Amino acid sequence: MSSSPLKKRDGPREEVPSILEKSHLHIIKPDAQGKSIDLAALEVETVQDYYHSPSEKFLVKNQAGRWLPHSAGSFKRILAARGIKTKPGQGEPLSSADLEILAIQDEYDVTGYGPLCGRNAGFIEEGGTRFLVTEGMNLIAPQKGTCPTIHAVLKGLFVASESEEIGNAQMHIFMGWLKSSVESLRAGRRQQQQALAICGEADCGKSLAQHLIVTPCLAGREADAYRTFLRGNDFNSNLFKAEHLFLDDCQCSTSIKDRLAFGTILKTHTVGASVKGLHAKGRDEINISPWWRITITLNDSPEAMMILPPLNEDIADKIILLRASRFDFPEPIQTSDEKERFAAKIRSEIPAFIYWLLNAYQIPEEHADPRRYNIATFHHPELKESLESLSPESELLELIDLALADDLQHGPVWITAEKLEERIRGYHARRADQIFTYRQSCGKYLHRLSVKHPKRVTKARTGQGNGWNIHPKIYDRGGCGGCGG
Repeated sequence: MSSSPLKKRDGPREEVPSILEKSHLHIIKPDAQGKSIDLAALEVETVQDYYHSPSEKFLVKNQAGRWLPHSAGSFKRILAARGIKTKPGQGEPLSSADLEILAIQDEYDVTGYGPLCGRNAGFIEEGGTRFLVTEGMNLIAPQKGTCPTIHAVLKGLFVASESEEIGNAQMHIFMGWLKSSVESLRAGRRQQQQALAICGEADCGKSLAQHLIVTPCLAGREADAYRTFLRGNDFNSNLFKAEHLFLDDCQCSTSIKDRLAFGTILKTHTVGASVKGLHAKGRDEINISPWWRITITLNDSPEAMMILPPLNEDIADKIILLRASRFDFPEPIQTSDEKERFAAKIRSEIPAFIYWLLNAYQIPEEHADPRRYNIATFHHPELKESLESLSPESELLELIDLALADDLQHGPVWITAEKLEERIRGYHARRADQIFTYRQSCGKYLHRLSVKHPKRVTKARTGQGNGWNIHPKIYDRGGCGGCGG
């Protein structure tokens, strides 16, 4: 039922029942302690209606518990069904339904409406945004039991093909990441969390873990973030309808500029400001606080991994890198029927798995991060090495050795960042354009090289000003090349 306000919304508000409920107000009966009870209040649920002025729609809760938009004409029929008169009485300028409509427009207007990640159905107001969450989350009830299939899948993915140390670390990182996420979602906390990237061979099961395990644990709603994260699409309302944002084996640009831009996007969606701009097509952008977790699955080849941002100081601690490997599934999943049976088995174990995460599993101290994420950031060593070899500073070091090859034969070379960029552009303009994407990028990458490879690059001030000493490669006696870092 709708109700008409007696006081403005910026202070305490009294509400009177709608016309349909007024006929029950006389039904009063004393309880066991002699206090009066309104029996109608016990029998009739009062449900507020809302008005969205940009679309001129009235939002009404249906029998399934979801708010649906209605035109003014449709809403009047709903009021008539509730017993509210839609025609004015004799000498009255407006009908009771018209007065109800005006009251809702005056007091129960909202800036936006729709599903909202991390929120149950109902009205919220934050930062000046009045928003009606039209449907709640599907939080699966934890249930004590066993989940052998889920554990077998995760052990196969992250442990079976790794050393004991790496395998155990990967298992705890995945479990800890998911435990922290499930706990914060159910508690209504906006706990910061890293993006989770799972790299592995095609069809090894990494996407299965992403969609059949992570998504159901996170309220069952997922959204493909490809267009927003990697294509620059401004319309992002689909992301606000899901707690789990995923990228799955995306084919996109591998240029340094685009990879750095992707890193910035991941940063803003993991640890950035809690308020984000929700922009639906044909609607004004509104600011609201979402709840998100991000997973990325991709092949572990260097070419596929090149979409990931370089692991520089801005992004390294905001992304987890796990390696997934092929393994023998607990049962066959070759045919469509076999795959559906296996998926159903996973679904049946989710309640027990959530119960185990919340009540039994504890993050080991060596993998905990009590200050920020609850779970420590982890990069699989081989994936990290592969990704670092694709970084702009690694590309710069290779270009340095090519552009300064003749000079380095005679020993260390002192040079400023500006002169070095000029030399490299003269040697290979196209490759230089790919890494020098903004002013002072050469100096920034030289600084990173001085940290990663201090025997190759050091900062040095001379009478000519601030510059860098570039040292030749060091070769051992066995003839193997090395960077001396």
